[in-house]
Amino acid sequence: MCGKKNKCQSSHRPDKTKYLLDKSIGDLFRVHGEDYIKIYKPPKQHIKLIRSIRVCRSPALGGKSVTCSSCDHTKFIYHSCGNTHCPLCQNRKRELWQQKIADKFFNVPYAHIVFTIPHDLNTLARNNPRAIYNITMRAAWKSIKNLTAKTENLGGLPGMVAVLHTFGSDMRYHIHVHTLVTFGGIDEFGNWKWPKRRKKLAPFKKISNEYRDTFIKMLRKDISNDLINTKQNIEELIHTIENKRWNVRNEYPTANTEILERYLARYINRIAISKSRLQYIAKQEKIKSKVCVTYKDYRRQITGQPAPMAIKPMNPLVAINQFLLHVLPPYFQKARYYGLHAPPTFKRLKKKIPKKLIRNNRTIRVLFTVINNLLGLTPYACEHCGGQDFVYGIVKPDSNWIFNFITIPSYRGPPKKPRTNLTHA
Repeated sequence: MCGKKNKCQSSHRPDKTKYLLDKSIGDLFRVHGEDYIKIYKPPKQHIKLIRSIRVCRSPALGGKSVTCSSCDHTKFIYHSCGNTHCPLCQNRKRELWQQKIADKFFNVPYAHIVFTIPHDLNTLARNNPRAIYNITMRAAWKSIKNLTAKTENLGGLPGMVAVLHTFGSDMRYHIHVHTLVTFGGIDEFGNWKWPKRRKKLAPFKKISNEYRDTFIKMLRKDISNDLINTKQNIEELIHTIENKRWNVRNEYPTANTEILERYLARYINRIAISKSRLQYIAKQEKIKSKVCVTYKDYRRQITGQPAPMAIKPMNPLVAINQFLLHVLPPYFQKARYYGLHAPPTFKRLKKKIPKKLIRNNRTIRVLFTVINNLLGLTPYACEHCGGQDFVYGIVKPDSNWIFNFITIPSYRGPPKKPRTNLTHA
């Protein structure tokens, strides 16, 4: 009897592989998401993200159908989940954010400076993500502010846009802040000042040392205020990091900020990795499921050449765990504006900034509209016959579609006790 029951249950388990959509991040979370939840027991925020990604752009959320009138070929376009960490959707939000920072920028060169904290702090950051991430970003601005205030460097207040990244190209834990700093600023008399050096705001070693000292000072302050939970010997850790040379990459300033804007916008509404760099290989005969991550191998990079690409194979559950490691604390602002780019400061000093340095946002938008009209962009065509006449339909959400990947066990409840007639004495 028991054997028949087990056989019956196994025969109803869904063949997940035949329902795969893109063999990428979505399928990885659909096939292995519930197993990860069961084994790793992640926090509620991670569970919510797992269950958002697995239905993102799938029949579970519905969408619309586009049918070619010539050949009857139908393409389905499904709705997105909208989760701020989802790597599959929110392209429009990224474009809007890029336009937003492009409007904020001045008509001056910008220096791209990357502040990286030592890997010795990784354990402390995992246990106190909000506190360490805050210090990482605040220390970067404090360092720039202190150095540019000195007359031998700039003698003024610059503007800075900062975006926090916690990941490297291969999804490893790598905490750093990308910043774009104006190559110039406003002095105390309201005059625009240019840096004393042609290619940098301050010497590299001074930026690196200033960042290290500022970070450690802020870290000690948060520890004394009981804002950081220290499970390790904190004095030994601080002694280790204060004797290291911190990595601060200071690139030459450029007036063409579009490439930098696109780079920062790429991960503003997603984390860790894009859909194109992860391939999920489903379980086949005699072959276990695995994930292949394509990344830039900087260790084999030759000076003056782009880093070569490499492939990193991973177990599916390990890949999910490494992805979720980079989910930021709730309501954490990973993009921040400082100095002249901070709204209150810009409002206060706007009249002192030369008009020729402030971008005309409306003119930029009009210019792009005119260019798009002149280009005469090609309309969407059928991928089979090239036709451009379509019939559109609505696809209703299929709430049962996800159960092609998920098996819900049916637990039999305890037998009910028979009611007994109560007699009054």
